[in-house]
Amino acid sequence: MPVEVVFDSSGDPLRTIESKLTTGNWSGYVLPHYLTKKKYTAGQATWTVPTVTYDGVEAASASWIGIGGFCTSKKCPDVDNSLIQLGTEQDAIGESETDYYAWYEVLPESETPISLEVNPGDVITASLSCDGDCTDNQWTLAMTNETTSESWSQVISYESSQLSLEVIQEAPADGDGILPLADFDTITFSGTTGNSASANLSKGDSLVLEDEQSHQKFDSSNVSGLDKTHDGFNACFNAHKKLIKCPKP
Repeated sequence: MPVEVVFDSSGDPLRTIESKLTTGNWSGYVLPHYLTKKKYTAGQATWTVPTVTYDGVEAASASWIGIGGFCTSKKCPDVDNSLIQLGTEQDAIGESETDYYAWYEVLPESETPISLEVNPGDVITASLSCDGDCTDNQWTLAMTNETTSESWSQVISYESSQLSLEVIQEAPADGDGILPLADFDTITFSGTTGNSASANLSKGDSLVLEDEQSHQKFDSSNVSGLDKTHDGFNACFNAHKKLIKCPKP
């Protein structure tokens, strides 16, 4: 789903002391058009599927790269409702039950599972790109499990705003709203590209997630500073009301 920005009492987007944007469902980095002056027709990222732990409540987490679904301007009076994304989901269902799978989603349609097996510890590279100058709205979605050497791809038609590129660790949603965030410990994203070039994520915005949906916890996901190449970072889970510092990769 699109980003759910948290606003302060003045109606401005809430930010941490480190100027990270606070949301109810996304943590990660975004390159928005209003900062970079670019539209995005391609992106790629790599991550290692994290192991999730059951913390007493059924919970979910999703790791993905996508285009669209973010604020259309700095004050975020409007959110872009076009979003094309693909990634992996890691769900903690019970003490001895977890679920890991790959998926893609194009709003307003719901998530579509991908026929690519993923397990904790697998290294995943996911990409999306629009053909030519994107006038025909034909997108190629692809995902490779670098650990097993298996891959998947599909061409779909989708009209995108092209207004942002993001790499996100998310608390997914269902028909009842945002789900409790699964305890994923730490996930490392790397090798992010935008428009077929290395993405300098320092030119964009960083996001932290504070999830009030978990019943007896106030779960959150903080993000680290960027790695040396500025195209990767860590996201760190914590079940505390105060965000805990997330170390760099």
